[in-house]
Amino acid sequence: MGIEEFLIEPRRTPSAARVDLNGRWKNGLGSEMTLAVTSNGAVTGTYRTGVGLPSTAQEFPLTGYVERDLLAFVVNFGYYGSLAGWVGQHTVADGKERIETLWHLARDVPEADESTMLWACILAGANRFERA
Repeated sequence: MGIEEFLIEPRRTPSAARVDLNGRWKNGLGSEMTLAVTSNGAVTGTYRTGVGLPSTAQEFPLTGYVERDLLAFVVNFGYYGSLAGWVGQHTVADGKERIETLWHLARDVPEADESTMLWACILAGANRFERA
């Protein structure tokens, strides 16, 4: 089954307004991202992790897209040999703006270890970001 099977029928009415996701967002682990969204929905920004090996002061490039109240972005952790991608939806709960996401992180595996370690180096989880 391919991802294409889950695409919904195109909307015949004009698109709903894009939610303004510009600014700083923080998750419960202390990770923080800054988003800048262009008029066509392209996203650039930075990501600082609150956990793991990198210093919390170290910023990593972030790129992605916004469509209506949906967000998808990727962070390149470069020197640390990993890429992570988040996909989620903006919502408001208890008066707070949130982006509820699911993520995947892939860590580079040495060629010699790929046959036994490849899937062990792809991790998945969920994050809730709130406006900072």
